[in-house]
Amino acid sequence: MLTIEIPKSNRRKSEEDALVSFILSEIKEKGECVYFHYGVGWGNNWPHCWAKNTGSDAKDRHQISELAHDNVIRAFINKGYSVEYRSEIAAGRYVIIRG
Repeated sequence: MLTIEIPKSNRRKSEEDALVSFILSEIKEKGECVYFHYGVGWGNNWPHCWAKNTGSDAKDRHQISELAHDNVIRAFINKGYSVEYRSEIAAGRYVIIRG
Protein backbone atom coordinates (compact mmCIF):
# COMPACT_ATOMS: atom_id res chain seq x y z
CA MET A 1 0.00 0.00 0.00
CA LEU A 2 1.33 3.40 -0.97
CA THR A 3 1.39 6.03 1.74
CA ILE A 4 1.91 9.66 0.85
CA GLU A 5 3.05 11.89 3.70
CA ILE A 6 2.28 15.58 3.57
CA PRO A 7 5.40 17.62 4.37
CA LYS A 8 5.10 19.42 7.71
CA SER A 9 5.38 22.86 6.10
CA ASN A 10 2.40 22.11 3.81
CA ARG A 11 0.40 20.64 6.69
CA ARG A 12 1.08 23.73 8.79
CA LYS A 13 0.03 26.00 5.90
CA SER A 14 -3.23 24.06 5.57
CA GLU A 15 -3.85 24.34 9.33
CA GLU A 16 -3.15 28.07 9.18
CA ASP A 17 -5.43 28.57 6.17
CA ALA A 18 -8.32 26.78 7.89
CA LEU A 19 -8.07 28.92 11.03
CA VAL A 20 -7.63 32.19 9.10
CA SER A 21 -10.65 31.40 6.93
CA PHE A 22 -12.77 30.68 10.02
CA ILE A 23 -11.62 33.84 11.83
CA LEU A 24 -12.26 36.11 8.85
CA SER A 25 -15.72 34.68 8.20
CA GLU A 26 -16.70 35.12 11.86
CA ILE A 27 -15.40 38.71 11.92
CA LYS A 28 -17.26 39.50 8.70
CA GLU A 29 -20.49 38.03 10.06
CA LYS A 30 -20.34 39.05 13.73
CA GLY A 31 -17.63 41.70 14.06
CA GLU A 32 -15.53 39.38 16.21
CA CYS A 33 -14.38 35.79 16.37
CA VAL A 34 -14.51 33.70 19.54
CA TYR A 35 -13.07 30.20 19.56
CA PHE A 36 -11.45 27.78 21.96
CA HIS A 37 -7.78 26.82 21.63
CA TYR A 38 -7.26 23.38 23.13
CA GLY A 39 -3.92 22.07 24.37
CA VAL A 40 -2.63 25.23 26.03
CA GLY A 41 -4.36 24.94 29.39
CA TRP A 42 -2.86 24.08 32.72
CA GLY A 43 -4.17 20.51 32.36
CA ASN A 44 -1.89 20.20 29.32
CA ASN A 45 -3.33 16.83 28.34
CA TRP A 46 -5.44 17.97 25.39
CA PRO A 47 -4.17 17.78 21.81
CA HIS A 48 -3.57 21.12 20.07
CA CYS A 49 -6.71 22.03 18.16
CA TRP A 50 -9.33 24.76 17.92
CA ALA A 51 -13.11 24.70 17.80
CA LYS A 52 -15.96 27.13 17.28
CA ASN A 53 -18.16 25.21 19.70
CA THR A 54 -16.36 25.25 22.99
CA GLY A 55 -16.12 22.70 25.73
CA SER A 56 -14.96 19.13 25.95
CA ASP A 57 -17.96 17.96 23.91
CA ALA A 58 -17.11 20.08 20.86
CA LYS A 59 -17.52 17.94 17.76
CA ASP A 60 -15.88 20.30 15.28
CA ARG A 61 -12.30 20.36 16.56
CA HIS A 62 -9.64 21.18 13.99
CA GLN A 63 -6.10 19.98 14.59
CA ILE A 64 -3.45 22.69 14.54
CA SER A 65 0.17 22.78 15.61
CA GLU A 66 1.23 25.30 18.21
CA LEU A 67 3.49 26.97 15.63
CA ALA A 68 0.68 27.29 13.08
CA HIS A 69 -1.62 28.84 15.70
CA ASP A 70 1.10 31.28 16.77
CA ASN A 71 1.72 32.26 13.13
CA VAL A 72 -1.97 33.05 12.62
CA ILE A 73 -2.25 35.10 15.81
CA ARG A 74 0.94 37.04 14.99
CA ALA A 75 -0.38 37.81 11.50
CA PHE A 76 -3.67 39.19 12.87
CA ILE A 77 -1.83 41.32 15.44
CA ASN A 78 0.51 42.65 12.71
CA LYS A 79 -2.56 43.62 10.64
CA GLY A 80 -3.95 45.66 13.54
CA TYR A 81 -6.57 43.26 14.88
CA SER A 82 -7.25 43.08 18.60
CA VAL A 83 -6.43 39.66 20.07
CA GLU A 84 -7.55 38.81 23.59
CA TYR A 85 -6.72 35.63 25.47
CA ARG A 86 -9.10 34.67 28.25
CA SER A 87 -8.05 32.85 31.40
CA GLU A 88 -6.74 29.35 30.92
CA ILE A 89 -8.68 26.36 32.12
CA ALA A 90 -7.58 22.72 32.09
CA ALA A 91 -8.35 22.13 28.41
CA GLY A 92 -7.13 25.44 27.00
CA ARG A 93 -8.37 29.02 26.65
CA TYR A 94 -10.76 31.22 24.74
CA VAL A 95 -9.36 33.50 22.06
CA ILE A 96 -11.26 36.60 20.94
CA ILE A 97 -10.24 38.48 17.80
CA ARG A 98 -11.83 41.75 16.79
CA GLY A 99 -11.26 43.59 13.54
